[in-house]
Amino acid sequence: MAQSSDPNLGRRDFFAAVGAGAAGALGASLLGGQTAHANWGLIAPGPIPGKDFDARSLVNKSRAYEIMEREGIDGIVALNPVNVFYLGNYFSYELQKLRAIPSFAVMPRDPNKPSFLVVASSDLWFIANAAREHPEIIPYASPVGWEQYRDPALWSREPESGNYMRMPENTDALTEIERGWYELEKRWETGKAATPEWGLVRALREAGLSNGKVAVDDMRIKDILATLGQNRISCVPGDNTFRKIRMIKSDVEVGHMRRAAQANQSACMATLAQVQVGMTKADFDAIFMLEAAKRGAKAMWIASGTIGGFRHGTVVEGEAMMVDAVSQFNYYHGDFGRTWCVGDPPKELQERIRLTSMAREEAHDALRPGVKYSELREKVTAAVKQASPSGWTMGVGPHSVGLQHTDQPYRDGLPFVVQDDLTFQEGMTLTIDLPQIEIGWGATHLEDLVVVTKDGFEPLAHMDEPLVIV
Repeated sequence: MAQSSDPNLGRRDFFAAVGAGAAGALGASLLGGQTAHANWGLIAPGPIPGKDFDARSLVNKSRAYEIMEREGIDGIVALNPVNVFYLGNYFSYELQKLRAIPSFAVMPRDPNKPSFLVVASSDLWFIANAAREHPEIIPYASPVGWEQYRDPALWSREPESGNYMRMPENTDALTEIERGWYELEKRWETGKAATPEWGLVRALREAGLSNGKVAVDDMRIKDILATLGQNRISCVPGDNTFRKIRMIKSDVEVGHMRRAAQANQSACMATLAQVQVGMTKADFDAIFMLEAAKRGAKAMWIASGTIGGFRHGTVVEGEAMMVDAVSQFNYYHGDFGRTWCVGDPPKELQERIRLTSMAREEAHDALRPGVKYSELREKVTAAVKQASPSGWTMGVGPHSVGLQHTDQPYRDGLPFVVQDDLTFQEGMTLTIDLPQIEIGWGATHLEDLVVVTKDGFEPLAHMDEPLVIV
């Protein structure tokens, strides 16, 4: 399914357009609502995937149903771009423009009910290309006569939708691709929602959730529904609900994570191969961005030298330097870390690399389902301390990786975010950060992406040497 109508007409966002005069109360209600631990984790468009791309739905449905059952909710609703993409397998055109309310996604707990993706009419042609598997589509256009909605008494009445459609002058001249666009536009010539908010109301109704309890990843959704008179729907904070679901990856997601890990590592190693004495952080970043793009990935960031960059301002010889590279493939993150040195590594660096390598072995020996983050951390820390004559220590930071760099839930029941002591489970994709950053000396680092298996783990890329000599 899909949509039609030109959102350039008059107003792209109903609630933005009503923002003057008496509509001030509406804007305050909808766009100034309370937060719900809504960490958006904004993601950016990257290269279009190639022909071998796995376009199937991303959602780990069995995990989603399990978490919804456990939390006593009837469905989940997404406004956060990360979660809309997770449920919808689509990064909307309006989202790329950073619209305030670009799209929604809805998944009911009832497996016999469909999930829905609410998108703008401008997304119809992308949807028609059938490049990905999508849930049911509800398109929205623009409201007719929105001025009358300055009267709050009318806010619970759905506006009439403008049904603009791009009509070809000559249908015989259409290419096969254009014919797909035209047919989908025709399908939605009428019947579009007037606004994304009213598209959400329709999605909830068709998903059987008009009287349900739903977890929402942004509490503005609660205010939107209340303002539109949808008071029979109960909304509870759901950012952490989505994180609990996303922590265990589907097979499709593991495939994307493998591609992300390998492209990211390859881009990072290619960057290190081009390092020269005197290079700045800006030089280093530019090379990585290009190398990531060559591999179909989107560079996100790369820490080089130390977390703050090169401590001398440029690359120098004979010093311990770290690299921590992050890029995306299909919005899934690769995360890779190594230590590097230009020229012969000093003796102290060699000793620290020995300990770092041992720490990785200890971590991997402990990594299996049922083990807690804290248990792995304690095991590695104790082993390093025992093996280091000087009592040298390092950070030991396991974290799940996926559509967000730190793709995992936090502790429930607190008014702020605190990291949880999670238990490794089969299907998690994660890394174990092993950094050591010392002001006045330099930095070391080591991390590799893995997927947790039934009795251990499997690397998602290459676990090569911890020290790269340039």
